Amino acid sequence: MVRRTKWIAVVALLCLAGGVRAESLALDASRHATRGPAVVESTEQGLTLKIDDPRNAALVINAPEGDWDLSRWDIIAVDVENLSADLQARLLMSIYADVANQPGDRANNVGIGLNPGEKRTLRVKLYHDWKYGHPDGVPGIRVVDTRRVSRIEFFVQWPYESTTPGLVNCRLTNLRVEGSLTPTAPKTEAAYLPFIDEYGQFIHDDWPAKVKSAEDLKKNRARELAELDRSSRPDQWNRFGGWANGPQLEATGAFRVEKYQGKWYFVDPEGRLFFSHGVDVLSTYNDPLKVLPGKESWFKSIPPDAKVYQPTELALQQKYGTADYRPAYFETLARRLEHWGFNSIGNWSRAELMDLGRTPYALQLTDYDWKMPRLAGSKIKFYDVFDPAYIRKFEMLIADAAQRNPIVQKSLTDPMCIGYFIDNELNFGNRSGGTVTDEVMKCPPTQASKLELVSDLKKKYETIGRLNESWKTEYADWDGLLQSVVVPASEGYKADAAVFFKKVVDQYFRLARDSIKSVAPHRLYLGTRFISTDAVRPVLREASQEFGDVLTVNIYSHSAANFPVESMPDMPVLIGEFHFGVLDRGMFHASLAQAGINQEDRATAYTRFMQGVLVHPNFVGAHWFQYRDQPLTGRGDSEAYQIGFVDVADTPYEELCRAAREVGEHMYSYRAAGKLTNNMAGE
Repeated sequence: MVRRTKWIAVVALLCLAGGVRAESLALDASRHATRGPAVVESTEQGLTLKIDDPRNAALVINAPEGDWDLSRWDIIAVDVENLSADLQARLLMSIYADVANQPGDRANNVGIGLNPGEKRTLRVKLYHDWKYGHPDGVPGIRVVDTRRVSRIEFFVQWPYESTTPGLVNCRLTNLRVEGSLTPTAPKTEAAYLPFIDEYGQFIHDDWPAKVKSAEDLKKNRARELAELDRSSRPDQWNRFGGWANGPQLEATGAFRVEKYQGKWYFVDPEGRLFFSHGVDVLSTYNDPLKVLPGKESWFKSIPPDAKVYQPTELALQQKYGTADYRPAYFETLARRLEHWGFNSIGNWSRAELMDLGRTPYALQLTDYDWKMPRLAGSKIKFYDVFDPAYIRKFEMLIADAAQRNPIVQKSLTDPMCIGYFIDNELNFGNRSGGTVTDEVMKCPPTQASKLELVSDLKKKYETIGRLNESWKTEYADWDGLLQSVVVPASEGYKADAAVFFKKVVDQYFRLARDSIKSVAPHRLYLGTRFISTDAVRPVLREASQEFGDVLTVNIYSHSAANFPVESMPDMPVLIGEFHFGVLDRGMFHASLAQAGINQEDRATAYTRFMQGVLVHPNFVGAHWFQYRDQPLTGRGDSEAYQIGFVDVADTPYEELCRAAREVGEHMYSYRAAGKLTNNMAGE
């Protein structure tokens, strides 16, 4: 149901604020509404938005007379103040434009995380077709017709939080546009091509740290080496990155977990409390740029007949002055991590870095093996966990992984190994309202999981007639059930499907745990790296507690501070992935969590996210995804995000690095204090 709300009338005016021209948006009180359980109050100070239940709740601000013409403005901005005295808040502002044949097309969205009592400005860039347009069939920033902005919405994206009084309690003021622009004609194809330089950067943009020559790279390396030589290890750390001057707990020679003074921690091999501050995908380079047939004109310079092009390889060879740069590169990378305040090597990272023995690491034993038995015909990312071949594969998981990757063999006795992940963001079939049992029902009669399900039903019902009565079905016999690929809709079926779903989940986690503990009982089983909305589902979280040492969850939002406590098991939780991106350095797509308009916004988003994690009693660490920006035109699945600590030319984002260092230096004292303050060093 949509509820109308009142808004104090705002008169359109032009003003000069700090030299930047701005204009308030004229708001029509009859065109503002809330969706779902959002509550809005209008006061003299501004508009107060309250959301206790984040699911499907939003404030909707509709343009007067149908549309705003914002084609001559650079940014939409609004001041947001968190009115809560104790809760960190997160909020997303999303801009919609009506485009031909695409009504309500989303133009852009940016989020913000705010500590209690904090007030900051949330800014969203407007990507005009006249300014950011690109030829048809050629990649570029996604543009919309900004002459037809129809509405602005404020909501909590991808909510995983429980219903909580005051979860969002924010005041919104001074909704405005900033930065007047003069439209120009968009670039023609002849002017746009080529658009990728030899270092994989966007040609038609410039920024202070952009690499333009091999000489730039050599100067960058010399400058960074001098900076690293001046750097020192954070004072709070021991050799593992644990809390050197913190409490002394039992030392076992291996990483473990323990709850200390109401908060969960890793405990390092020397018995010191350890919070895992890490980065994923630490490597030389990752996905190359694809050279599609007939698209060679996209590139300023590529080798003849190339099918892919790896510009980072060129940059690193020039930067280090040799094709054999890898030893020096990984030595520099280890120094970078310490200098930037990181004490952990996250998932999908290179063995050469782990082999240096300087930084604790986590390993993934398998990342969804498509060769393992699966549910026939199913599109979900899951296995047939009752297939004998699957069970045998898990029994040999570490042995097989060690044969493929010697670092796995080393990890069995290496005190720097924190533990193991198995898989990433599996789909347990519950994201569309059902469970994996529905997928099993659609399988052929020979599927191991289907045979297991029917065997359980025979034991429960004894006769097909009793099952038909419960399920409201008409199977002629048990073979008829096996042959059927229809998912019943009855409550009786749903009850039995839930029971089998739990059995499947328990089987998966039991096999995963046993595959590790039977070989390495001293190593931690770090779970399966849930997406945030899966981690809070009862069956999945309960299995994590029963069979895992740590629940790992990937959280793409501007705050993890309100990750459920009361409804979740009392166990340690590791954030396996999070990130923030912006579009100020020539990239086309920001990230899953856009943080504003510049690198300072991104650094602040990092700090607030980590502060929320540090005060939460269950979190034992957080790992950033990923070390390097993705390729300008996308990796294999087309993901093309500005999410690195370094760009494709190996240039660090200094603002983000400084923020991470502040976190690394003060994370133990900040966690011990347990209070959300803006300054990492305390107020």
